[in-house]
Amino acid sequence: MPEITLVRHGQAKQNATSEEDYDRLSDLGRTQAKWAGEHLRKLKLSYDAIVTGTLTRQIDTQILMNIDTKAPVVRDERFNEIRLYDLAGLLKKQFGIDFPKDELSFKQHLNLTFKKWENGEIMNPPETFQNYKSRVSEGLNEIKDLGEKVLLVTSGGIVAMAIKHTLNLSTEALGNCLLASYNTGITKLLYYDQGFVISQVNALPHLETPARWTKRTYT
Repeated sequence: MPEITLVRHGQAKQNATSEEDYDRLSDLGRTQAKWAGEHLRKLKLSYDAIVTGTLTRQIDTQILMNIDTKAPVVRDERFNEIRLYDLAGLLKKQFGIDFPKDELSFKQHLNLTFKKWENGEIMNPPETFQNYKSRVSEGLNEIKDLGEKVLLVTSGGIVAMAIKHTLNLSTEALGNCLLASYNTGITKLLYYDQGFVISQVNALPHLETPARWTKRTYT
């Protein structure tokens, strides 16, 4: 039964204002990645393939995890994060909706962004919502054939869409999944009877100790 282990990248640069500015790990993010790798190495698992997107924060997380260096590594842009900063800029330009300044307004802004994006109301987006759905679904279906155990280091929007697709969730639930996505959170999908099932969501076994509890982050 093929198993895909999805790991979100470590914490990225804080107070970023653009896609490019966000695409590098913070010092804490680098430490989170090392801890995640230490945990997986202790389990003595062997992966048939390691997959990442092509973003710097994803690749650096995978390298810092230092997992099973004998396994082939695949860089696949289908697992790159959605361009939320670009979408937020279009929402501001086309609808006069400002970027959120607190947690509550961020949730409302994210759900509104997904709604308008899915409905085709945002003109000239970096990609269509349908393309976002399709690339995640098609990518997962392809990498499951790389072996019985595949490690995928990616981003919150990709993990959230994988969960949405597997559980047939609403688009609002997609936003909620993304908001709850921990940096280096571990999610596991099993391919069973012609479809994926979820065996683990957003777990942080490497950050369970009291000393590391405050090292949990979402952004």
